[in-house]
Amino acid sequence: MTNIFDNVPDKRQDKNTTSLKFKRDLIDFFGEDYKDKTCLEIGTHRGYTTKILSSLFEKVITCEVNKDLQDFAKVVNKDNTNVEFLLKDVYNTSWDFNDIDVVFIDCDHEISSVLKDIKNAISLCKPNDSILIVFDDYGLVNPWEGVKEAIAKYDNDHRFQIIREIGEPKGSDCNPRANLRDVEGVICKYTDYGDGSNIVFLPTIDLGNNRNSSYKYAVDSWKNWCDKNNCELLVWDELILPIEEMKITWQRYYLFDILNSNEINYNQILMVDADTIVHPDCPNFFELSDMKYCGVMNNGDYEWVNRSIKGFGELLFDNKTIHPSTYINGGFQIVNKKHEKFFDIMKTYYEENSDNIKESIKVLETATDQTILNFMLKINNIDVKVLPDCFNLQDLARKNLLYIHESCFWGDVLDNLYSSGWVYHFNGIPGNDMERDASYWMKRVYEELYT
Repeated sequence: MTNIFDNVPDKRQDKNTTSLKFKRDLIDFFGEDYKDKTCLEIGTHRGYTTKILSSLFEKVITCEVNKDLQDFAKVVNKDNTNVEFLLKDVYNTSWDFNDIDVVFIDCDHEISSVLKDIKNAISLCKPNDSILIVFDDYGLVNPWEGVKEAIAKYDNDHRFQIIREIGEPKGSDCNPRANLRDVEGVICKYTDYGDGSNIVFLPTIDLGNNRNSSYKYAVDSWKNWCDKNNCELLVWDELILPIEEMKITWQRYYLFDILNSNEINYNQILMVDADTIVHPDCPNFFELSDMKYCGVMNNGDYEWVNRSIKGFGELLFDNKTIHPSTYINGGFQIVNKKHEKFFDIMKTYYEENSDNIKESIKVLETATDQTILNFMLKINNIDVKVLPDCFNLQDLARKNLLYIHESCFWGDVLDNLYSSGWVYHFNGIPGNDMERDASYWMKRVYEELYT
């Protein structure tokens, strides 16, 4: 590639091409890995970037509506036999292309046009596969909404991700009109997950203490709900690591490893505790997620929450703190593909700090992963959507929703429980003379709702 840049101007010499840094970043990203791939270029213009693409791909199909520009580009690429030039109006004709691996978009930068480009590019992605989409002028200053705003429309679509920033940095003077308001270009990845369903992931590990004997009621209730809402139930009943090495609550962050290793297609996943019963009429909470990381506030014992925040903050997070009003319960978390990286961060954090984490858990006697999860969500700037309490109704005894003592002034009925929420989480039930523990309540609630 020693002569690849011969007679190729920088953006400072020709504002309608990409910068030399942009072109070098393309070479750095694609390297030799795409020599058997096909790239579709939308907007040939003078063909300078086409020349770079021709050196990176087995074939380049490039579209231009202006014949004079196309003729110029053919001269620039006269030695590149792997380029197919199409005189094509990409906004008024169909994109009838096959076997496209990468789409390079540098055409009309008005938002409605860019959204059409993105939609058409996505349509070229094969089921259960991915396609890369490269954008120029992401940071271009326009008097109208453009490339950056179009891409932002996909912020909540876990299938669409920015994976690399390329070209001149924010503030660069490469464009004579105005300094860039953001990086010059981005490479995005769109993944088609096929017919992946929403999944309810339910851990039911048997630790030999008979605690899981009542989990069958959770399984049956969630199976009923999943069947009703066209979702899949995935019951996890095998340890990944010995419990002495890592508690179950930490092992659930191997969720994506489990899904990927079993080649399970999915859209969103609810990771829910096994000491829950879901009401058969519970609304489909997946439809409320906005494709964000979702949880429910830990609305229960605030002494416990504050003590846990203070303790873990002092022992593991350099005396940092988080506010209880942003503290979610770990027993109901909705995630999707874009949160896989965060789960990797959680696993790495445990691997690098396991001894300190184990000692902190032992000393504090509060949470195992939950408080650390909340710290890590904040540290990593994860956008969390908080769902209503009804989707993880916790600490039921403290809310006077369970009859656990004859002195209770309300009757031994569950009408108030059923009218207060949809997912009943049987945690924090104190010992009582009636011996009504979580197992008792899970069995009773299940039988009342489902039999």
